[in-house]
Amino acid sequence: MPEQRGKQATPEIKSEWSRAYEIYRRAPGDRYDSKNDRTSRIDFVAREMKLTRKQAKRRIRNYEAWQRNIKKGLLKP
Repeated sequence: MPEQRGKQATPEIKSEWSRAYEIYRRAPGDRYDSKNDRTSRIDFVAREMKLTRKQAKRRIRNYEAWQRNIKKGLLKP
């Protein structure tokens, strides 16, 4: 149900997604291997936010789906 991401979430949850994504964007990664790049960035987010890797991955995935839904016009920012 990616269409629901962002519709049901509270502002606190959305701010946590945004914070996780900002950390993800500035995290060092592997420029030459895209799969390893994403993995290492998610690991960095998990360490910074003191989360499990699965929780960090979910926050980033939710943020990306939320932004996609805004772009599609399904949600308002």
